[in-house]
Amino acid sequence: MTSSSISPSKNSALKLIFDLDNTLLFMSDEWSEAFSNFVKRFDLPISVKEFYFAISEMERQNPDKYITKELFTKIIQEKVTPRFDDKACDGFLEGYAKIPLVDVDTIQDTLAYLSNKYELIAYSNWFTDNQILRLKLNGMEKYFSKIWGWDLLPVKPSRRGLAKIIGNNNVKDYIFIGDSLDCDIRLPDSIGMGTIFLNQKNIPQNQFREVKSINKLEDIL
Repeated sequence: MTSSSISPSKNSALKLIFDLDNTLLFMSDEWSEAFSNFVKRFDLPISVKEFYFAISEMERQNPDKYITKELFTKIIQEKVTPRFDDKACDGFLEGYAKIPLVDVDTIQDTLAYLSNKYELIAYSNWFTDNQILRLKLNGMEKYFSKIWGWDLLPVKPSRRGLAKIIGNNNVKDYIFIGDSLDCDIRLPDSIGMGTIFLNQKNIPQNQFREVKSINKLEDIL
């Protein structure tokens, strides 16, 4: 198991599982330009939007599966271009980890506050080392006891993935926090885990507890 090296002190048995992309790691306006440069660098005949769509399709077509770099490269090659080789894959992963983020100060303040009260865990549809680097570059890694990616846990949402995180602990001791009802919230709710929906897009719903911004978590936990 790969995890961050810091184990924050806890005053509560409650554990918070965070989705990372778009919940904590908001890509700034520079992300589109950064990926456009990547596509041009490796002469990939595809738009950034199409590239992301191919990755999303990979997740949907490989539910509950561990994603290796080799499988990732193979599937993207098939869906995007045969010129997407290992070198291009390495360049993409490196660039992904280093794309600037927004709201870093707010997120750091919130994580600092929450990590003094609860254990914080991250679960993401991405490679663990790249997510650790993203968090580290933005001063966030130190707040998490564990960081899980799709190379260590099956692609989320996954019952197998959540079961591995929980282990022999009580599911009621966990709260899942994410920005997607279908990809983050519904599954943990169905197994009895607490949930908080980060509703940044004002999606009409009256089933789950929600907040409009990360810093509001302090008010409802």
